Amino acid sequence: MSNSYLVEVDKLERLREAWIPAVEFLFGSPVENIVFDGFEVLDDLSRPTTLLSQENGLIHYKIQMPAKSFSNDVMLLADVIQEMVRALFPVVNEQDKTTALCEGVAVFGAITAIKQVFGEGTVDSYLNALREQAFSYYDAFSYVALLLAEDPQAIKKLRKEKPYLYEVERDDFSEVGIDIDRKMKDILLLSFRA
Repeated sequence: MSNSYLVEVDKLERLREAWIPAVEFLFGSPVENIVFDGFEVLDDLSRPTTLLSQENGLIHYKIQMPAKSFSNDVMLLADVIQEMVRALFPVVNEQDKTTALCEGVAVFGAITAIKQVFGEGTVDSYLNALREQAFSYYDAFSYVALLLAEDPQAIKKLRKEKPYLYEVERDDFSEVGIDIDRKMKDILLLSFRA
């Protein structure tokens, strides 16, 4: 293992440790029985990936990061935060699918971190790039931002009912006291397609 690899992994670990309280404050605690197994930095990876496995009733996850992420601090922070948020409610089974709600929450977390660290101007640049290069993520973020503007505790409320956010159904919104129109619920609950 090279020294630069260890430095990169250490940087990722420090980022994760620093942002765990904020991520959990925004979106609640991780599902029960989840274990973080660390980071891997890979040269041939094009985008961050979370590897999941189940063993003895525990869900293990490892975040793989592309080495190229280290060339842009904004993208590095965004990538780490998004993977951390997804790990709060991981999609463990192949038959389960992530939703616009889940992906929008992950992007919302990243945008919040970018705003805190780099300021509003960087957020605008990031959102413009997202809108142009990955519109489905921008769209999901927009609907989650509207939801959280209506009720800043919405994600925590939904996760109290359904810890795995991708399991949320239309009726769950009203059951936890979130009053949004049916169209918005339907959009948030669509299977996500990147």
